Amino acid sequence: MALIARVYRSDPDERRAAVRYPIEVGATLRASDGQPLDVLVYDLSMTGFRIETTEALDLDAPIWIGIAGTRVNAAIVARRGPNGYGCEFVTPITYYQLTEALNPGQTVHEMTWPDASEEAADEKWPGWALLVLIVAAGALVLGVTLLWLL
Repeated sequence: MALIARVYRSDPDERRAAVRYPIEVGATLRASDGQPLDVLVYDLSMTGFRIETTEALDLDAPIWIGIAGTRVNAAIVARRGPNGYGCEFVTPITYYQLTEALNPGQTVHEMTWPDASEEAADEKWPGWALLVLIVAAGALVLGVTLLWLL
């Protein structure tokens, strides 16, 4: 039985395991010292990303990157190039995290608080009526308890 295959030659430096998406988004990076560092993230994929920063990073150094929509993820600095650093996530991000990072639009909901007149209108019972009801219920419970004890 013959197996037909197509062989493609690729650049040996091109070792990416996932499709990368062009993006330019700000993020917060923390190296082993824990200090926050603002970076720009480019070429995001489920397995890694490229960043540009003014700070020097060591190869194979562990880092933590916070990109909107992806939470904070651990990564390793995999390569240094003329356009920044290539980094690989320790655990690939999920498809959901990738789509959230690629669509960083925020949904802002305005909080509205009812004023005092609207709150009073929403009450089914006025305050004095609730007080009378509570006192009457307490007296009834007390009376039943006294009759039971006698």
